[in-house]
Amino acid sequence: MNHPRMTTSGRRWAALFGLVLAFMLPKRVECGYPDGHCSVPGRFKGELCTPYEIEPFGFYLIESDDHRDVGFAYSSDSDCH
Repeated sequence: MNHPRMTTSGRRWAALFGLVLAFMLPKRVECGYPDGHCSVPGRFKGELCTPYEIEPFGFYLIESDDHRDVGFAYSSDSDCH
């Protein structure tokens, strides 16, 4: 339900703002791109490390469509266990 004074232009701006905000939400992606497999041996015996990136959800969607890494991330690290 919209406020009675909200104009069509205001609704469009609100929708655009919501979409931009949704595409900027962080998403953890293993190996830098969706469906990547890249576990490497860690420093200790029997330890496996998997690199991951925290990237915007919009870039995740682009990478899942192209099946490759776009190269933008908020941060990156590796998870060893």
